[in-house]
Amino acid sequence: MSPSSAGPRVTMLVRNPFTNDTRVEREAQTLSDAGYVITIVADGRTDLPDAEERSGASVRRVSRSGPRIPGLRFLAHQRRLAAVLARTRPDILHAHDADALSVVGPLAAALGVPFVYDSHELWLGRTARGRSRAYDLLNRAYYGRIEARHVPRAAVVMVANPGVAPELERRYGVRDVAIVPNYPVEAAAVEPRDLRALPEAAAIPPDAPIVLYIGGIMPHRGLEQLVEAMTQVPHAHLVCLGAGGGSTADVAAEVERRGLAERAHLVPPVPSAEVVPYAASASVGVSIVQPASLSYRLALPNKLFQYMAAGIPTVASDFPDVAEVVEGSGAGVVVDPTEPDAVAVAIRGILDDAGRARAMGHAGRRAVTERFNWSTSARELVARYRTIGA
Repeated sequence: MSPSSAGPRVTMLVRNPFTNDTRVEREAQTLSDAGYVITIVADGRTDLPDAEERSGASVRRVSRSGPRIPGLRFLAHQRRLAAVLARTRPDILHAHDADALSVVGPLAAALGVPFVYDSHELWLGRTARGRSRAYDLLNRAYYGRIEARHVPRAAVVMVANPGVAPELERRYGVRDVAIVPNYPVEAAAVEPRDLRALPEAAAIPPDAPIVLYIGGIMPHRGLEQLVEAMTQVPHAHLVCLGAGGGSTADVAAEVERRGLAERAHLVPPVPSAEVVPYAASASVGVSIVQPASLSYRLALPNKLFQYMAAGIPTVASDFPDVAEVVEGSGAGVVVDPTEPDAVAVAIRGILDDAGRARAMGHAGRRAVTERFNWSTSARELVARYRTIGA
């Protein structure tokens, strides 16, 4: 597309280094394919380039610098992000979550351009994540004010989890929130890759069942409960694909304490496009997010759809939206995620019945092919963007 015929310039802000954020990747590629010119501004990291081309977008990373004084460094980084955003001369700004909205909202007003608020989770319904109570209270007060001031001004408000939409509508008086779930792109047949080919999982015997967890090792993701459950699932091996995060040391210690060092494997992340092919070699996928906050109870984790796309049965938390997807499509079972015994019974029930496991895997795969795939989300995303400036 020549510069004279280029579509509207969209600049997205995401407050992570933009390395494995599949939602942002898919949205950027979808909008680029629809004719928009996409720039993604992200936080910098010393081992990553300051600029690159990815997912149909120009990526610009902005590193933190300045004095390590609480508050001052935060504000200085906010100003640098705003300056980089402004230099892209956007026609539309796009804030990924409330920490991006704190920059995008004021800048959109200053530039006189519309903006999109993309709520990946219920921001004010999150857990404290290891911070002090005072920090948590200040954080909620700050972002509560940010959302209250700017969400009603957004040209489009969209959410990843259906349960978050009515919460935002109720809290901020907005209407017609767009639901753009994190469905997988994979609708075609998946060519499996063996998890045992990864160095950290090479010791798994060829005939051993693999219980798979996809995602970072973070608080309240159910890893401690899953490790305890695995003590009741003999011969099976646990693979955590995407290991890394604030709870890695705690989970590793729990693995040792439970005597599972030879049957639990913490595997670093693989490229986004390889996650589902590797998942296809597992026996069952597990997503037992804990009910630690309203945000978690309303979550519809991306890993659910990755397991389904891979054609493996799923054991998941018994939250309403999750149950509708997993049991509603016949892709697996839901359990009380706080009860390791219940998790173990569910896993064993799948591993001990090969016919049932195959049927669940096929049902999940069919549901992704027919309904839960990115083409559904892409249509909604582009349709909402077309209303901006219409």
